[in-house]
Amino acid sequence: MSTTGTDKPDEASATEPQGPDEVSSDGPAEFSSTYRWIVMGVTVIATFAMVLDTTIVNIGLPAIQREFGSPDSAELGNIEWVLTAYLAAVGIGQMLTGWLTDRFGRKRCFVGAFGTFTVASALCALAPTLGFLVAARILQGLGGGLLMPVAMAMIYALFPASERGRALGMFGIAVMAAPAIGPVLGGWITSSFGWRWIFSVNVPVGLIGVPLAIAMLRSDPGDPKRELDTVGLVLSTVGLSLLMIGFAQGEKSWVSLTTIGCLAAGVGLLVAFALHSLRTPVPLVELRVFANPVFSLAMVILGLMAVAQYARLVYIPLELSHIWGLAESKIGLVMLPSALGMAVTMPIGGRIVDRLGARIPVGVGCSIFALSYLGLVFFVSEGTSQWVVSGWLGLGGLGGGLAMMAPNIQALNSVKSSLVSQATGLSSVTRQISTAVGVAVLSSIFGSAVMSAPGGRNDIGPYRLMFMIGAALFVVCAVLGQFLPNRTRARELQLDRQAEAEEFAFMATEVG
Repeated sequence: MSTTGTDKPDEASATEPQGPDEVSSDGPAEFSSTYRWIVMGVTVIATFAMVLDTTIVNIGLPAIQREFGSPDSAELGNIEWVLTAYLAAVGIGQMLTGWLTDRFGRKRCFVGAFGTFTVASALCALAPTLGFLVAARILQGLGGGLLMPVAMAMIYALFPASERGRALGMFGIAVMAAPAIGPVLGGWITSSFGWRWIFSVNVPVGLIGVPLAIAMLRSDPGDPKRELDTVGLVLSTVGLSLLMIGFAQGEKSWVSLTTIGCLAAGVGLLVAFALHSLRTPVPLVELRVFANPVFSLAMVILGLMAVAQYARLVYIPLELSHIWGLAESKIGLVMLPSALGMAVTMPIGGRIVDRLGARIPVGVGCSIFALSYLGLVFFVSEGTSQWVVSGWLGLGGLGGGLAMMAPNIQALNSVKSSLVSQATGLSSVTRQISTAVGVAVLSSIFGSAVMSAPGGRNDIGPYRLMFMIGAALFVVCAVLGQFLPNRTRARELQLDRQAEAEEFAFMATEVG
């Protein structure tokens, strides 16, 4: 196989081995436009609830802390497990995506994941103790971790190759809008109704969405003979959990025995998992897909984008709080143009990928986002109008909408249709691990900058440093994006995927 993103990969090579066929027996051409957008609506509702939950809970942590402990309580130091346990469980759920969809089909996996997420949300709201809450969060994370990659795989399978960028761009609005809304909604719910309602709001969404999914989604065949790679499951589950815990502990101290031990053990187990996966005939996760240069490059870009995004999602609210003294509700309004900008340009970015490939949206979008960060560094100070801050954030949102889904779309188009569920799971895990690494590293850099700044957290210098790092990462992504397939090669990949769908539909008709 060629090692360049613009050369056509060898479809028969070992880098994309044949796995259990995951394409629905109904080829994309057999799905009506109405049905496609019904599925889009159902999956967007579920994904929005899951992503919203990831950000909304952060605001409720102080209230949870007050109920389950006091400053002198031993349980107070364990409040972080409400987040850490959830994130680790999300990663595990994402790792299981490929096997579960192979074994049970996409519809059953989606309904099961949505139902699990809903039930777990109710249990979180009713939690009598912190330990019970953490256990419910693990269950919630397992369901939530499955939702996004399964939803992406369903949408990818439903739409023709020439429309997948636009469809995934529409789907991405929910993924990007939820983090912008989460802090504002979380603050309002917590102050008005109490922290338990942060979880309760998911329940009516699930009570409507799950029956709707059961009634509206078409069943697709699974493979009852698909074996579970038990060894791979244990290695990946324990390894990923320890890695996430290690990075969470690293925000406090990188030299503690807990941090070093968790990181070392996590990396060791994941290396063992990778070696095992490459040797076993039917692995839990088909890691050989990373030998596809287009897919691997897209994952690198997605990971760097996830880290760069963290600078906006976390340090903008902190700056507005500590430097401007804004209340949480006003912070949300200042940041709202960023979410609106993404909502406007994300479908446009997907459409550009359909027609021209990912180079242009990644290059232009990341450059615009980098420019917005530089604007926050050089043109925003303590006396700057909030409208100016919103303007720079809105500009970044426009760029982010163009760039964020483009690498993912290109990555999925580069792998065989039978590996799409595996690929969406790996894409989600990549973002999850990248975010964990980014949170830990940027938090350490920010903490050091705050310690050396004259005004501490009330000094604008540490925040500007975070935005400079974010700008640099987006510049790197813009450059890397130019090594993705060009227009001609991107079109060839679309046609390859379309031919696979048509061939499978023909074979299914012949068998019927």
